[in-house]
Amino acid sequence: MGGERLSLTTLLSFGSISMPVSLLAIGMFMFLPTAYAASGGIAMGDVGLIILATRLWDFVTDPLVGWLSDRTRSRFGRRIPWMTLAWVPLSISAYKLFLPPPGVGASYLAFWSFLLFLSGTSLFMPYTAMGAELSTSYHERSRIFAFRHVFAVLGTLTAALLFWFANSQGVYNPEAGALELIAWVGLALLPVTLVATLLKVREPPLDASSTRSDIRWKDGVRIMFGNRTYLRILGCYLCNGIANALPVTLLFFFVRSVLQAPEWTPRILALYFVAALCGTPLWLYLANRVGKHMAWRIALMVAAGSLVFVPLLGAGDVLWFLAIAVIIGVTLGADLAMPAAMLADVVDLDVLATGRKRTGIYFAVWAMAAKLAAAAAVGVSFLILDWVGFIPKLHNADNALLTLSILFGVCPVVFKLLALLFVWRYPLTAARQTEIRQAIATQRNT
Repeated sequence: MGGERLSLTTLLSFGSISMPVSLLAIGMFMFLPTAYAASGGIAMGDVGLIILATRLWDFVTDPLVGWLSDRTRSRFGRRIPWMTLAWVPLSISAYKLFLPPPGVGASYLAFWSFLLFLSGTSLFMPYTAMGAELSTSYHERSRIFAFRHVFAVLGTLTAALLFWFANSQGVYNPEAGALELIAWVGLALLPVTLVATLLKVREPPLDASSTRSDIRWKDGVRIMFGNRTYLRILGCYLCNGIANALPVTLLFFFVRSVLQAPEWTPRILALYFVAALCGTPLWLYLANRVGKHMAWRIALMVAAGSLVFVPLLGAGDVLWFLAIAVIIGVTLGADLAMPAAMLADVVDLDVLATGRKRTGIYFAVWAMAAKLAAAAAVGVSFLILDWVGFIPKLHNADNALLTLSILFGVCPVVFKLLALLFVWRYPLTAARQTEIRQAIATQRNT
C-alpha cells in the first residue's frame, strides 16, 4: 500500500463491513431505547442511564483495545485477528438485545449492552485503524473513508426500510419489530463482509520503526494530548457527534408527538439516508478541491443553518420537515467521511514525533468521543424528557413538547457551532501533510 491508488475491489471489500456494523449500530441507538422504553418493562430514564453507563465502560475498553491492537504481531496482521475474534460475541449479544424474551428487566439490558459494546469495540476499532493505514496519501484517504461511509449509509438506509416494513404491519411497538429484522439481516451480512475483507484487503507491512520497543505509555499519552491539531479535530468531532446524535435519538418522539405524523417516520428516515448517500460524491469532490477541513466546515454551516427552523415546526408540518431532513442528510456525508480521513493525517504527526505507528490508540480515543456523544444524547435527553413528564405514544403537555423541540432542534445548532469553532483554523492541509510524509521518509532513512 502507501501512496498509490487502491483498487476498486479493495475499497469495496474494506468498506462492506460498515454496512452490517452501521445497521446494528442504528438498531442499538435509534430503535432499541425507544423499543425498550415503550415495552413498559423498564422506565424511560433507566433505559437512558443504562446505555450511558455501558458507553462509559468504553472509556476503559477503547484505549485498551487500541493499544493492544497496535502491539499485536501475527502473520495475519495487527487488525485482522481482532476483527475475526470479535465476531462471535458481537453476534450473540446483538441477538440477545434485539430479540429479547418477554418481560426482561434492567439487568438484562445492562449485561448484554456491556458485552455488545465490548465486542463491537474489538471489531470496529482495529477495522477503522486499518483503514487509516491503507494509504499515506492525503486524497486517497478521503476516498477510502468515502467508500466506508457509503456502506455505512447503505446500512442505515436498510434499517429505515426494515422499520418501514415493521411499521406497515400495524403493530403496537414497530421499533421492536424493526429490531428483530435488523438483527437477522445484520447478523447474516456481518460474516460475509468480514470474509470479503479477509480475502481481498491486505494490511500494509510494518516498517522497522514499528517493530522496535514501544515508548512508555505516559510519554505516549503526553505526546498524543500535546498534539494540538489532534485536540482540535477531537473537539470538533465530539461536539458534532452530540449534534448529530440528538435528532437521531429523538426522531421517533418528535415526528409522533410534535409533527403528529408517525406514519411518515419511515419515509423521513429513508429520504435522510438517501440524501446522505447522494451527497457523498459532492463532499469528496470538495475535499479534493479545497481540502477536507474546508468541506467539513461548509457542511457544519449548512446543517446549522437548516436546523434552526426545526423549533418553528408544529403539527402537520411534515413537508417542511422533509426538506430540512434532506438538507441535513446531505451534510451527513461530510460528517461521516471527512473526520476519519483527517484523523489519519493527524496520526502522521505522531509518527513523525515517535517513529512508531500508533494508529489504534489514536482512533480509540476518537471512538470514545463518538460513543460519549451518542451515550450523552440518549442518557441526558431521556432523563430530561422523563423529568418534564414526557411519555412516549401518549398526549403530552405543551412544556414537554417544547422541551422535546429544544432538544431536537436548538441544542444540535449550538453544538454544530461549537464544532465549527474547533475546525475553523485547522492547519493540516494537503501541502502540510505532504511535508510531514517527506519528513517521515527522511527520518526513516537516517
